[in-house]
Amino acid sequence: MPYNSDPKQQAVRDEVKIFAEKEIYPVSEHWDRMPEPRDFPFDMYKKLGAAGFIGYNTPKEFGGQGKSNLEYITLIEELCYHDAGFGLLCAVGELASYPILYFANDEQKKKYLPDCMSGKRIPAFVLTEPNAGSDAANVSTTAVEDGDEFVINGEKIFIMHGDVADLAVLFCKVEGKPKMSAIIVETDQPGWDKRTLKNKMGMRAATTGGIMIKDVRAPISNLMGEYGKGFRYAMMTLDGARIGVAAQGVGIAQRALDESVAYAKKRVAFGAPIAKLQAIQWMIADMSTKLEAARMMTYKAALLQDAGEKFSLEAAQAKLFSAEVANFCVDRAMQIHGGYGYIGEFSVIEKLYRDQRVLEIYEGTSEVQRLVIAGNVIGR
Repeated sequence: MPYNSDPKQQAVRDEVKIFAEKEIYPVSEHWDRMPEPRDFPFDMYKKLGAAGFIGYNTPKEFGGQGKSNLEYITLIEELCYHDAGFGLLCAVGELASYPILYFANDEQKKKYLPDCMSGKRIPAFVLTEPNAGSDAANVSTTAVEDGDEFVINGEKIFIMHGDVADLAVLFCKVEGKPKMSAIIVETDQPGWDKRTLKNKMGMRAATTGGIMIKDVRAPISNLMGEYGKGFRYAMMTLDGARIGVAAQGVGIAQRALDESVAYAKKRVAFGAPIAKLQAIQWMIADMSTKLEAARMMTYKAALLQDAGEKFSLEAAQAKLFSAEVANFCVDRAMQIHGGYGYIGEFSVIEKLYRDQRVLEIYEGTSEVQRLVIAGNVIGR
């Protein structure tokens, strides 16, 4: 059993297992293997919302479950153990809702958060652009004040759920104002042209979109927080999201380890189960050790967040290490399974291999995490 630093975590694991057996496993292959053009799993998203899994750590007054960040991290870990694509549905809902919860005014929170938590609305965190990925401050999307409205123009790319979202936390530069700001935009209007990006490698159940924005209007009252604070809001949001990505890595790595142990015990070669071979034993030993370290780093970051202490360094460390551990564990699982891992007909390893690769890219690449870590350590 995975180690729990708090007894409440086991209740989360048990709850997710019941949900996964009933709702995820019967449809997992369907959503992963669906031919292009891909659909978004609206029914599953609503089921996740009905189960309380979207906004798990959002206060109850705004429609969430009021759980701790550690419990939320455990939720993501367990969902991603069963199917990372469906786990990502919840993580993206949290990512997009986080800045509203922490930086929006009370009126905006009451208006938007309950529908986001229930799954009635699908929110998106709309930051990345063709020329503003790791260099997030370099956004070129602009908003111009026109009476009591913003008129927004620009392009966004690689936006999780951006192809289906009806609510966007949009980061852009407001003409005449300093730096980057954040605006809450209802996307069901002319000029918001969204599309589903094709041939996605992994995490296929959670679709990714590209957005063209032409003369889209939003009330000036939908400015989130203060002018010029958008970059700060985005980075603080990503700090928390990085712990979520670390949890995704832990869940995927645990699945890779469990599948490898089970396969090694039953696969016979040279007259005995391959679990008897030292080469296999060493792979499994390395997987287990790295996984446990990643898990502890992830829980530490979540506990610091729950305690209200600074956690930017620990979040970056956990995200960097867990993403690379997931890569390592799935690669070793592939080696242990051989052809039975490489061909998706025979095992889940091929899917795990595709799903884990994005962990070293989104919410800040591994290279960006190293810059964050070095900046924190050297700056002390």
